[in-house]
Amino acid sequence: MPFDPDLLKKREELLAEELELYPYSYDRTHSLLEIRENEEQLMDKDVRVAGRLLAYRGKGKMIFIDLGDLDGRIQVMLRKNEFDEKTWALIRHGLDLGDWLGINGTVFVTRMGELSIHASSLEMLAKTVVRVPIPKSKDDQDWNKLADPETLYRERYLHWTTDPSARQKMVQRAQIISAMRSFLDESGFLEVTTPTIEMNYGGAEARPFETAIHALSDHPAFLRISPELPLKRFIVGGFPKVYTICQNFRNEGIDRSHNPEFTMLEWYEAFTDYNFQMERFEQLVSSVCEKACGSMRVVYGGKEIDFTPPWKRITILDSLKEAGIDAAAMDEDALLAEYKNREIEPPRPFTWGHAVAGLFEALIEHTIEQPTFVCDHPVAISPLTKKKRGDDRLVERFEPIVMGMEIGNAYSELTDPVEQQERFISQKSMGADKDGVENHPMDTDFLKAMGCGMPPTGGVGLGVDRVVMLLTDSHSIREVIAFPLMRTRDAESADEEGEPGEDAGEQPS
Repeated sequence: MPFDPDLLKKREELLAEELELYPYSYDRTHSLLEIRENEEQLMDKDVRVAGRLLAYRGKGKMIFIDLGDLDGRIQVMLRKNEFDEKTWALIRHGLDLGDWLGINGTVFVTRMGELSIHASSLEMLAKTVVRVPIPKSKDDQDWNKLADPETLYRERYLHWTTDPSARQKMVQRAQIISAMRSFLDESGFLEVTTPTIEMNYGGAEARPFETAIHALSDHPAFLRISPELPLKRFIVGGFPKVYTICQNFRNEGIDRSHNPEFTMLEWYEAFTDYNFQMERFEQLVSSVCEKACGSMRVVYGGKEIDFTPPWKRITILDSLKEAGIDAAAMDEDALLAEYKNREIEPPRPFTWGHAVAGLFEALIEHTIEQPTFVCDHPVAISPLTKKKRGDDRLVERFEPIVMGMEIGNAYSELTDPVEQQERFISQKSMGADKDGVENHPMDTDFLKAMGCGMPPTGGVGLGVDRVVMLLTDSHSIREVIAFPLMRTRDAESADEEGEPGEDAGEQPS
């Protein structure tokens, strides 16, 4: 039973007094923040406010309580001679931290200079039957603060209830996504939807979540790992600028920057290439940063990040050369020797392209702090991308990296349907990677769509959660996802007996 026996007993006693504990509505005139922002205009005026009980002080004939709502907090003064006996008994003996209350009263300032409400009536809006761990604060010090990360992320309602900064991150997240939407809408893009459940999965190299469609004789189906292929069908169908903001699902590891369910923004723009989209990307992120944070500069982990365009651009091969590895001049055997000398586990399958990408991820990626476009990846790891003009080993692709985190991925999209089919076949022949993840299946309908003619297109994916992390100084993706995936309580018990913990199995970028 999740309920507290003492609070259940108190609830029953209050109900026996015929008190309304769970009313249908409450006519609120102002939020608590609105009262603070309009203090002069509201002074000595009547207001009706609602909030959660955060503090209770005093006894006898005068009680002070603190109420809190989404983004405000205010003191309320209650005098015994201004309430009937039943209500005063509720105030003195029936309230608990966490209760939702409605207050009607007059705005005033105490002799200590604190903005307050002199209450003339009090209504219970929701009586708690669970102990809500409301922290106590004084002189910038907190007591009884909920600190266990498992509880914070598993019981997120308690996190938001007890930590205003956690609520604020959800507000900031919404503002950031809204700013992304506004930027693309104002740039002439059309927002579209793509399927969450697909018969064929594709658009990324990732292990999908599998299911079955009962209405179709249990035909196998998959949760979307990427909206890329449906969005390209929009381009083929004559829509020149499209985007979607959606949840993707990848049945892979969990760590500080990965969650099996995550939010992506993807857009596709006909008649453009990856050079054009580099500018589009830095303009979008810098604009969102300025709109949501008030500046193109933010502090992350004590370091300032400057999102002001233009961002640095560097190729994978040049970055490796700066680290003393001339991968452009090395064959597979020489690259394998490099792995052995540096005691790095080689990728599987092991090709020149996979080896180059693996060395970059192991040696370079985590060292990049300021916004940087890393460009021109090997063709072996980029089956949906046009080859680099002037070097058939590479493709026209970029990954923006900030503070060691990849925050996006973009291509000059491959538009030749015959070459696309050959790339799919080549990828399939390589088999599974070192984690046993197979390359995605051949999507013949997508090839047919491309065969109908796909104009030159620049395509971009942006990791929404990671951008939110950077703009809110959050160092775990769980801080910015409302309900991150967590092990069940039973699984936690098994962990204590020696099984892998929550972060077992780091997920590749």
